[in-house]
Amino acid sequence: MSLRISLSIAACLLLCATTASTAAEQATEEQPIRVSARAKAACMPDAVRLCRDAMPNVKNVLVCFGQHREQISNRCRVVLAGYGLQ
Repeated sequence: MSLRISLSIAACLLLCATTASTAAEQATEEQPIRVSARAKAACMPDAVRLCRDAMPNVKNVLVCFGQHREQISNRCRVVLAGYGLQ
């Protein structure tokens, strides 16, 4: 196989991989965040107190929690840490 053909194939594979990666990222961004009943019970008072304007969008509430990190209750902090957020 010539170098020119090999480079063309490599470029096509790279383009396909990049497109698939971008599609996967977009799908992840559009998927709703699932919150357990326990997490809702622990963090709802904080969400109402600190982030009422962000509700009911979970992503917006999480951004708001990041802005009010110092004011979040310990109960909610434990739940957020369980989701890998601190």
